[in-house]
Amino acid sequence: MILLDFYFVAYKIKSRITAEFGFGFFFGKINDPPEYDVFVVPTRLVNQIVLDLNADYGSFVKSFNQQKNRLFAQYPEVDDMSRELLNYLKSAINMRGPQLFGAEITAAVKDGDEELVRYIVQELFKDWAPKVEADVAFKQLSYEDISAESYMQLWEEFEAENLSEVMKRADLIELPEVFPLVDPVMGKPLSEFDLGDTVFFLILSVKDKEKFEKLKQLYPKHFSQTRNVVPLSGTLVAKELVKGKKGEYYLIKVDLGEGLIGKGMVQKSIKIMADYTRFQEKVSSASIGQQEWEKKLDQMVSAEQQPKLVQTVPTKPEFFTKVGSGDLLMAFLITLLIIGILLIVSYFFLI
Repeated sequence: MILLDFYFVAYKIKSRITAEFGFGFFFGKINDPPEYDVFVVPTRLVNQIVLDLNADYGSFVKSFNQQKNRLFAQYPEVDDMSRELLNYLKSAINMRGPQLFGAEITAAVKDGDEELVRYIVQELFKDWAPKVEADVAFKQLSYEDISAESYMQLWEEFEAENLSEVMKRADLIELPEVFPLVDPVMGKPLSEFDLGDTVFFLILSVKDKEKFEKLKQLYPKHFSQTRNVVPLSGTLVAKELVKGKKGEYYLIKVDLGEGLIGKGMVQKSIKIMADYTRFQEKVSSASIGQQEWEKKLDQMVSAEQQPKLVQTVPTKPEFFTKVGSGDLLMAFLITLLIIGILLIVSYFFLI
């Protein structure tokens, strides 16, 4: 299996005494102190919160921040209540010991022990309210998981942000497409990278077959027959800030070696891997989880979609494809035909 790098716990708590509901998460590197956040609402507002505790890390945090900011803007008392609870949480974790707390969560998550995770959360908030009920969901994550999630979110924004036109530029259209390894805890945003710095990435697609074969010859241990499955390192040779309709992104060019250049588009706010030691650990462990990682790559870009991805923008994978009205009509007619045949056959058996 792929080396697991992070733990993630999402939770919902309820104080039976004060009738307040809290929503929060813990996220961190295995055995390290977590990053965390929480907000709380009175019972009358709880129906306005729509958070799926079982959602992917990126989706949950994005929805969490959106709903928190909306509530803070609309209800000043929620802002005040949440700040008090966050201060309490900081104090409770410091009293317990951040490193010890991270190790406790890591052990519980690794064991898949839901009751223990729930107990840890309830114990943490026991002095906030005498009787606390908690719902929890948790998972172990790798750099690959988080990178894939970040890429899929970027891909969903491509059309809305008008980024596809940028990728069609004459100096970009023929270049292999890369995406950096994301590291939300120890990484750095691209704004802190200088030209000449090393970046770590996966090559998602290569339009030119000769370039692809050349890359396979350069890095035989990093490629399967059809794609790049083990992360690579290269030199950042260009960095350009691109403004979308709603956000800002970095367009990058990376020296892949032997005169080959790759292109990539990354959200400005994302932290990418900057630790060479951690990268070496990923490379040494990647062969263990190669099959699992290839499945993630299949979600990011299928072999049939690779030319479209490089020429224009990423095309939605099959599991996102909507069924058209023509497909529904055909399915309906076929169903009617089958029902008719069954009725005719049953009639002859009855007479």
